[in-house]
Amino acid sequence: MEIHSQIVPPSPEDLRPLFHMHAELCKALGNEHRLAILYALSQGELCVGDLATALGIPVHKVSQHLRILKERLLVQPRKDGQTVYYSITNPRFIEGCTLIRQALVEQHQAQGRSLLAADVLDALQQMTASPSVR
Repeated sequence: MEIHSQIVPPSPEDLRPLFHMHAELCKALGNEHRLAILYALSQGELCVGDLATALGIPVHKVSQHLRILKERLLVQPRKDGQTVYYSITNPRFIEGCTLIRQALVEQHQAQGRSLLAADVLDALQQMTASPSVR
């Protein structure tokens, strides 16, 4: 007689600590400037000044957003002399954000709400096909 052990998925209660971390991460991602910072960093590490220029916001604002992203372990600093460079801690965070953006574009395209949706989706899919996250 063969005994088949079934894998029992964890209960929602068992996963509560992970759900809490997920919720905290989503809070950090709940700001368009922080999402733009992550997008910029997906191309490679940058210093605060370069991020400020790329985003068109003041350096002190970029620093505040980076502090939050660093607290949530989304970015990590690397000091080189007086300059601090930031990079993504895990490329999966970028993959997750890219998937969400793709779903948003697809949803808008399906509802006929965006004439540029197909072009944006194609560009996002090309980025996903050849990520340059370091």
